[in-house]
Amino acid sequence: MRSGTRTADYYQRGASKFGLVVTLLLIGLFFSVGMKIVPVYMDHNLISSVAESLLESGRSDSMTQAEVRSEFANSLRVNNIRDFDTSAVTSSRTDNKSEITLTYEKRVSLFYNIDAVISFNDKFE
Repeated sequence: MRSGTRTADYYQRGASKFGLVVTLLLIGLFFSVGMKIVPVYMDHNLISSVAESLLESGRSDSMTQAEVRSEFANSLRVNNIRDFDTSAVTSSRTDNKSEITLTYEKRVSLFYNIDAVISFNDKFE
């Protein structure tokens, strides 16, 4: 073997224990954060589908703001979403066209005093 050349064994060392622990900690961190944030987006998809169904059915054309909010509250209660403030829902009509706007924030506690704030601002026509 010539000096200065490296053998195949040199390149096949593997991961150290420290590297393995750090990798497992990072995977655990991403999994933990994901398990707390993903449900917020799943709830938002359900809330958005309620707005879309109101517009597609045409029922929102003849409803007042209070009736739209009441319909939201009923639909979300059936789907077991209890922590949504219906004051985040606004409806309006322009040129015989209904429009529903959702503007709200969700705060998710990640760990200790670290929170994630997720903002939603959607307009459905």
